[in-house]
Amino acid sequence: MGHVLFFVFVVASCLLWSAACTAAAARTQRPWLRRLLAAIAVLAPVVTLAPFVAFTGFLAFVKQMPTNWFGPMLTTFLSAFIGGVWIVWAGLSQAHHAPLRFSSERVPLAARWPVIGLAAAFVMAKAVSFGTLLIIDNAVAAQAPYLRLEAAQIMQANLPPAVADADNAATLYHQVLPVIDAEPAFKDDTSPVWDRSFEITSPRVAEVLARHRSTLDVIRRAADIDVCRFHRDWTRPSIAMLLPEMQSLREAARLLALAARREAADGNLPGALRDVVRLQQMGRHAAAEPMLISALVGMAIDTMALDTLTEVLPRLRKADLPALDAEDIEDLVATVPPITRPFYGEEAFGLATLADIADGRLDPTALNHAMGGVKPVWSSPLTMPVLSLFRSFLLPNDIAGYRSIMHRYQAQITSHKPYADVMTSSKEIEEEIRNHSPGMFSSLLVPALGSVVRAHAQAEARHRAAAVLVAATRQRLETGELPVSLDELVPNPLSTVPRDPFTADQSLLMKRGNDSLLVYSIGYDGEDDGGPVAPGADRVEGNDDIGLQMAL
Repeated sequence: MGHVLFFVFVVASCLLWSAACTAAAARTQRPWLRRLLAAIAVLAPVVTLAPFVAFTGFLAFVKQMPTNWFGPMLTTFLSAFIGGVWIVWAGLSQAHHAPLRFSSERVPLAARWPVIGLAAAFVMAKAVSFGTLLIIDNAVAAQAPYLRLEAAQIMQANLPPAVADADNAATLYHQVLPVIDAEPAFKDDTSPVWDRSFEITSPRVAEVLARHRSTLDVIRRAADIDVCRFHRDWTRPSIAMLLPEMQSLREAARLLALAARREAADGNLPGALRDVVRLQQMGRHAAAEPMLISALVGMAIDTMALDTLTEVLPRLRKADLPALDAEDIEDLVATVPPITRPFYGEEAFGLATLADIADGRLDPTALNHAMGGVKPVWSSPLTMPVLSLFRSFLLPNDIAGYRSIMHRYQAQITSHKPYADVMTSSKEIEEEIRNHSPGMFSSLLVPALGSVVRAHAQAEARHRAAAVLVAATRQRLETGELPVSLDELVPNPLSTVPRDPFTADQSLLMKRGNDSLLVYSIGYDGEDDGGPVAPGADRVEGNDDIGLQMAL
């Protein structure tokens, strides 16, 4: 009802403006001034409303947003234009006798209209329209506390358990992360920490590891702890919340991966395997925070662990078979970092951000700029009416659309369906968002959720490939020969041939060359591109195969 009243009073103010200008034009004796006032009477409302018609038309026909207000806005525009034209025509073309008894002069009908009264009525109608808009805006702003409460509840339900500092890996990480941040080697992509092609037995590697021996000890102790919960004000999730530990944690994992590779080269294979397990645990620590960026960092560290495992496996000897059969190695290849908790946490962050927009704490133009959009060129005072219109007419549907998108993704990742089905559903949601966006900022706040789902499927493919390589290594240690095909590993040491998560019913592919054994998935595009490139090598355009490569 409030929106209807708003449009009614906008039309009324436009018509009253036209009538006031026409009345002033009828009283002037100068033809040029009369024509100017008549033009202003018609064109001023048209010029004022035209940008809103264009904008709502853009939302309706370009963005194809289900809620765009183009119909009501076009109706208001046409009503103001047609009504203004009729008022000018009726007021200036129709005439009546002058009020003097003996005068035969005929004057325009609008000359009898009260200019001041019409101007006052125009101001009143305009004030009522703004007042109606303010009421609608305040009603939207009143939702903000409830959105924040909902966000806090979602976040609290998905946090890692609260534990004492002695049982929290974050306590130990905070001891070493400043050391990691201050180390130049972690900023230099030519250092052995970053460059995987660096000779692992070189003195430079030994020097880096010796310099950070105490740091590595603390990292290992932290990785051996089950729970990691960095202290943040999770009751107030915000898009501005900083995560300084994530990048440092990833660099700490690089140091531990370097140590594992050196241990394998030096013959300490059980120690190398333990550090590989610790690497994956660090990935779980990162992914434990209910944020998608944390999940992506966790999957990156998890990938680092599997790549390091492929360098350790070829060095194993028969005496190392018990270490390979350990329960933590089985858990390493079987457990993929989860993304359910981050998807729920991301909903909380989005709702909190939309709450900040609803009550004016966050300028949407600043949000757009912060997320890579165009920098706002207008000052806040000039944009306040426009932002009020956005909050009143578009934000409620933005909020509903954001919820709907997040719930659909959450339903997919918790459905336990095959990844091929989840990927198909994710692609359909992406296409719908692209062609029928539910809102302007829900599309900004919903990051590339489909790419996160794909990243998780890629992680699943790597873990299945790791299971194959561990089984192949076990066969080598028991029989002295690596398998030529996947079928040789069934039913022992593998019960079945692992399926490719990107397909409905196809298995992973395995290729054995002169110097390597490659196990891989055909990836998102569904085409066999010959296998993924080696770790650290340049990407090949069009090749999205995912897997692992082990030297022979």
